[in-house]
Amino acid sequence: MTTISIENLEHAAAAGWRACEEEWLGGWLLRAAEGFTGRANSALAAADPGLPLAAAIAKVRSWYAEHGLPPTIAVPYPTGGTSASHLDRVLADLGWTVRADAATVMTAGAAVAAAQADAPGLAQVEIDTGPDAAWLARYRYRGQRLPPVAIKLLTSAPWQAFGSVRSGGETIAIGRVAHAGEWAGLTAIEVDPRFRRQGLGTVVTRALAVAAAKRGASSIYLQVTDGNAAARELYRRLGFTDHHGYHYRVAPA
Repeated sequence: MTTISIENLEHAAAAGWRACEEEWLGGWLLRAAEGFTGRANSALAAADPGLPLAAAIAKVRSWYAEHGLPPTIAVPYPTGGTSASHLDRVLADLGWTVRADAATVMTAGAAVAAAQADAPGLAQVEIDTGPDAAWLARYRYRGQRLPPVAIKLLTSAPWQAFGSVRSGGETIAIGRVAHAGEWAGLTAIEVDPRFRRQGLGTVVTRALAVAAAKRGASSIYLQVTDGNAAARELYRRLGFTDHHGYHYRVAPA
């Protein structure tokens, strides 16, 4: 697996989930996509903004106000916690609150994640270049049906593939992998609640890792919310380890 810094991994991940509107502020990436997903509607503060911090924060506030979105900054930090992030301390002092869904970025070598690629279950996973209607119907972002802008984000990477497991004419498990450079990212791993605890999440993850490895990806990342202990344990069994954490800070009104 490729060794990579927090900054570079965050920028690699941004290439796999492109917002409709993006603007660089030094090393910060301002993103807007009609409010669909935190990643696509926050300023990624993973490097030097090229301005004094107060000026950069003010720019974020004005940019998101212009786009009709709450000013939000994605703050990455080492796995030990936020204490190492000067930016996070500054934002806290300014009254920027933490949104509830802090997450951990996990990484693995593509070959490790694709282990047992000849397992019979992988034959169940159909790999397509785009999401069909059944795939989109199965994907529930925060329990909601997808807005039209979602398809733009789902197909925004240089290359992506969509995995589906079907049973009785229904799509019961899905996932997406996006590839940019040496890294591939897994997103939207979902299993129909009626079919959980049958290993389908593992099967989809491995099938997508195989697809990414065939594309030349040497390493894979994914993001999982800190409260989703079951998913984190599943990914650890597949060889993923914690790389860093991140959360979102939202400006006070």
